[in-house]
Amino acid sequence: MTFAFLFNLMACKNEPYHADVIQLDWVEGQEFFIATSHRNTAEMTETVVVSLEDYVPVDPLGESWSDEVIWTYQVIEADFYPTPDDELFEYAINGAGAVVPLTVIQVTLDPTLNTDPVLLEQDPVSYLVFRSQRNRLAGLVQFQTIDGLRQEVAYSSHQLNTSWSVLSQSNMGLVSTYLAPFGLRWSGGERILENNSVAESKRIDLLTTDVVFDDVTGGSLVSARYEMGLPWPSMTMTENMTARLLTESEVDALRGAPMALSPSLPEAFDYRASLRASIDLDRMTKLHEDIINLGELEGIVDEAYRPWAGFWWPLKGGELVLGFKERPTFSQQILDEVKPLKEEMDALSEEMRNLKKEEEADEELLKEKKDSYNEKQSALIEKLVEFYSGLQTDLDSGKIIIEDGKIKKAEDGENPGWEYEINRLSPMDKFALLEYLNGNSRHNPFYLSAWELLNSYNPGGESWWGHCNGWAAAAILTNEPRQNITVNTDKGDIVFEPADIKGLLTESHYSTQSHFYGERYRDENSDISDLSPAHFQSLISFYLKDQGVPFVFDTTASEAVWNYPVWEAFITAEKKNDPESKKVNINLATVEALSELEAVSEELANGIVKHRETNGNFQSLDELEQVEGYSEKDHADLFRILPLEIVYEMIADVRFTDDNVDHTYLADNQAFPEWFMDKWFYTITVDEEGTILSSQWEDENEHPDFAWVPYHNSKTQEVNGSENPYLVYGDILDHLGSDLER
Repeated sequence: MTFAFLFNLMACKNEPYHADVIQLDWVEGQEFFIATSHRNTAEMTETVVVSLEDYVPVDPLGESWSDEVIWTYQVIEADFYPTPDDELFEYAINGAGAVVPLTVIQVTLDPTLNTDPVLLEQDPVSYLVFRSQRNRLAGLVQFQTIDGLRQEVAYSSHQLNTSWSVLSQSNMGLVSTYLAPFGLRWSGGERILENNSVAESKRIDLLTTDVVFDDVTGGSLVSARYEMGLPWPSMTMTENMTARLLTESEVDALRGAPMALSPSLPEAFDYRASLRASIDLDRMTKLHEDIINLGELEGIVDEAYRPWAGFWWPLKGGELVLGFKERPTFSQQILDEVKPLKEEMDALSEEMRNLKKEEEADEELLKEKKDSYNEKQSALIEKLVEFYSGLQTDLDSGKIIIEDGKIKKAEDGENPGWEYEINRLSPMDKFALLEYLNGNSRHNPFYLSAWELLNSYNPGGESWWGHCNGWAAAAILTNEPRQNITVNTDKGDIVFEPADIKGLLTESHYSTQSHFYGERYRDENSDISDLSPAHFQSLISFYLKDQGVPFVFDTTASEAVWNYPVWEAFITAEKKNDPESKKVNINLATVEALSELEAVSEELANGIVKHRETNGNFQSLDELEQVEGYSEKDHADLFRILPLEIVYEMIADVRFTDDNVDHTYLADNQAFPEWFMDKWFYTITVDEEGTILSSQWEDENEHPDFAWVPYHNSKTQEVNGSENPYLVYGDILDHLGSDLER
């Protein structure tokens, strides 16, 4: 098709969109604000962490969510027609071959509205490139500063002529991008999309409609509220994130005073060039060509990036702070006071969890248990603060001394003295002592161990509670520590063994920035198969096969969480059927394909595609009667709306790095750390274009629960609700060497 013909089509006025189809309209210069929050999802625990200082009682079993981040969305280009020499031109050609307008929204982080030190340091700027009238997201380009360098990542999708869209019905970046499938109505109703998923809208009142649809990449159910006249859904929710549109008064209140003008725009970036080299996400929605052509697929991570094996540091033992392999450490001085309180608290938390599971929970009894729990927690904090504050005071005053490679306290009246060999201290006590000797003045460095005992020591907790999510992230993002590292201080050398370093890396990676897929199974009310085989297959193909990137699966669909990094998968497939049909799928066919049919005129072919562009995909063949040139007599036997369904039976052999090793374990061959295999069986159904339509696990209980991809761990001090705020990753690298980081 020539550019001249394209521009002739462009010059014609676009067909007016169905007035009842849900749409958003943007104008250049328009500005609005979205507040987002994310659930802390991958932890191996069932209790909420609390602050060691400024303690405020909380619901110990409450949900753990991040603080809200306020994003500024500004329309920088609206309803423009790109020219053929523009990198965006290819995204503007619709299903009828016409050039249609695009809109670009820049998303930034205003420091007058946000306090998150990590995000402010990264200074993220994102560009969202939309097919304007259908509200289909064609491109997402994200710039951010990582370790002092400006980095970028870009995703694109050319699959913009169907009602569903991989970028619009997923959330691949830092900012909220969820928008409803095209064709849903303000007046309500259910629609079956081209990929066989079902989306539904429900009118709340004349100006408000709620929509529900599937996350294309992760399988989560997404709920969004649309209100006429607003530039974005007023509320979007999944199991793992929320996004809400702020009012002007809310924004002014956050700033502390109304602002006539927004802060000046941040530096502009060449998002067009980045989009040209973007990762095409359409591949995630299709069965990999190796499966279709070869009947098998192998994905493997390069040897240099295999995740290392390490101990998972269960919370029952508290070895990170209390020591391992019977090595005495000074935190054991307070163990006799801490352990009974923690055991009582763990028993109370189990009683509260069981009460919550009852159909008619005794709220009065539940409150009594919570109050008792909080009283014991408050008492525990007092003991921890007293002990570790006293430790620092005694070091300052000379009552505790460091000499001959030992830390010593002389007998004091009725209090017996003690001494411990520094190089055999627990990882946290050893690092806290190093921080003290290096003059850490941000806080009491020994609160590192206090916080850990408060939040990550559960002698009476579940056997599966532990640090495997921190280990899994660290195993992917850092090099395996294999040698002792000696740090010189004024009081002598301190030696950190690989086990010490692995423990510190594990704790400091407990809450890395990650992309999350699927929902955690929490109880019988959860969908046990929400990470479907289709999403499992897409993640293996996209990350492991095409990019060689390791990531993490919770390997069991149960309340227990077991996070393991995957680094190799071998999948075999057998096609079970080979359907054929002479009828053309009018929801997928191009104008050219329709025109090739002898009985179909060019006018009818264009009319069918324009109807899809205006109304969304056909829901029944009866809708063809609305298209000029259609005759049931002449055309009824030519068309179909249902896709061909091609079924594959699949077997996946997946290799994971193991964390069930000794504290001191080092792989003989780093390319093959201690590993185990899981085997899963499932079926996947695709259409004639290879798009995945549906899938099913052979055993609904034997499959992974969710997946996540860690991509960055902040080096600055932060308190984000689950990571120990007294163990700063940047301090670890400063003391032990930046070559630990991959």
